[in-house]
Amino acid sequence: MLHKFLLALAVLLLPVSALAQGIEGNWDLRSGDTTIFRFTIAEGDGGEWSGTWQRPASFNTDGNAFARLSGGVEDVPSMTGIEFLERVELSFDDPRPGAIPDIFRFELIDEGHVRMTYVGTDLEPYLLVRSGENDPMGDWDITAIYRRTLPASAADGDIRVRSNQPALELRSARPSAAPPPPPADEPVAAAEQEDEAPQVEEPETRIGSDFLEGF
Repeated sequence: MLHKFLLALAVLLLPVSALAQGIEGNWDLRSGDTTIFRFTIAEGDGGEWSGTWQRPASFNTDGNAFARLSGGVEDVPSMTGIEFLERVELSFDDPRPGAIPDIFRFELIDEGHVRMTYVGTDLEPYLLVRSGENDPMGDWDITAIYRRTLPASAADGDIRVRSNQPALELRSARPSAAPPPPPADEPVAAAEQEDEAPQVEEPETRIGSDFLEGF
């Protein structure tokens, strides 16, 4: 009996991992003084990792700019969490048909900052800042566009819609093939005999899926 008690006491006195001491807590993606996303990261008693992703219930984004933030704060619990190479990786379910989980990798920079990578995309890493338990979130201006700071080399993209509407396919308008020449014995109008370069339309690309889908 005494042996079991001492064993349980030893487990309770085990030090928390160095990573957990630094990376556990709330981390905000901000644009100026406005919090767009908040991630809460925690390590369980058995060493497992979990988190919560707090985000606007409705928003448009390309991953770098955020618009039409509305609907209050939505809490999304993580599906899985693992630790490797001093990083924590959390996955979050996307319940829409055919969607794949969203996976984020968190790397501690210092006691006040985390670098977050959106796995499977070519988006630049996000810089998250530590926030307090009672720091406000929400009260967004639906008419505003919030942008995150990007390296100078990062290109701006179109703001894509996050909604429950079906995503549009990636479409490219291609010029149709030139018509075949008329038969040799058929008269040709003078205007048609002029050797003019064919008019080629610029390809047009439309992407209607949001940045949480399709990468």
